[in-house]
This record gives sequence, structure tokens and C-alpha cells, in this order.
Amino acid sequence: MPKPTRRLHKPATGGASHGIAAPISVDHANIARLAYLYWLERGCPIGSPEEDWFQAEQDLINEQTRAA
Repeated sequence: MPKPTRRLHKPATGGASHGIAAPISVDHANIARLAYLYWLERGCPIGSPEEDWFQAEQDLINEQTRAA
């Protein structure tokens, strides 16, 4: 069973929104795949998986923000 999609928020850009954030959907599987690639690129170090995970998550959020 696939893991649920994580919902994050980005700042709204509309003038009438009054700071209400619009949700950004970041798929867990996509984060995992990208984090794995980052880990491989860094030479498969032991003990720092969160570094690759957070970088992958942020890169995917930024990519979606630019596409919106």
C-alpha cells in the first residue's frame, strides 16, 4: 500500500489571500528516490540520511513552486 502524500504549505501569492498558505503535495516515493540519488552522489556515507532526505524534499517543493 503506498504511503500517503505529505502535504506542505507554501506562501500564497495572491493579494487578497491575507497570508493563507496554499498546499503543496510532495510524494513520499519521489522524495525517497531523489534522496537515494543524492546519497549515491555523496559516496554512500553512513549516518546522515536526513541530509539527503531534507535536500530532496526542499528541491521537489522548489520545483513545484516554480511550476505553479
